Amino acid sequence: MQKFSFGLTDLTSFDKPAGEYWLHHPAGAARRGRRMAKSLARTMPQAMLAGLCIVAFDGAGNLAAVVPLATVH
Repeated sequence: MQKFSFGLTDLTSFDKPAGEYWLHHPAGAARRGRRMAKSLARTMPQAMLAGLCIVAFDGAGNLAAVVPLATVH
């Protein structure tokens, strides 16, 4: 298993952590990001208009996924 850090970003600032998850496969980062984005878009629709994204980084700090909230509605 590999640890991934997720955050909410406008792609200029990456200082809003949303959680850390242990996932079996790197492809799970995009799936988890889509679930987080869908949940956030449902509860805060204004975030979709703000151009926000969920990002995921692997344990080494490499970008693993970017999920724009506007694409999950």
